[in-house]
Amino acid sequence: MADTHTRGTMGEEFACRCLQADGYEILARNFRSSHSEIDIIARKDYVIAFVEVKLRSQTALAAPMAAVSAAQRRRIVLAAVSYLKEKGIYNTGEYQPRFDIFEVVTESAGSPNVVRYAHVPAAYDTGDLHVFV
Repeated sequence: MADTHTRGTMGEEFACRCLQADGYEILARNFRSSHSEIDIIARKDYVIAFVEVKLRSQTALAAPMAAVSAAQRRRIVLAAVSYLKEKGIYNTGEYQPRFDIFEVVTESAGSPNVVRYAHVPAAYDTGDLHVFV
């Protein structure tokens, strides 16, 4: 059985391949700021998507998206602001930030076999997080 880190990396690699096949350019993986980590930062046209990848087995009690708490969303938004400022594109109007979730569901807890996945664009916004982007 693979450990949590190995499974997380597998989920992120799977998500990157899917996003690239859908026309996204991967700008960064595992971007860290003092606030949090963002699994994938991807660009398509004028959108920069900050993507949280959640991998679960099909026997899990809840959907992968349910594992993204309000506190985690807030940390991701703050990290996204750090990324945009670091790149000099914060509040320039050049890109529209978006917060996505990429769900990966595997056959079982130790299995690398993906049985379904979903990219959920604009899975959440900053309205209830008391953070401004």
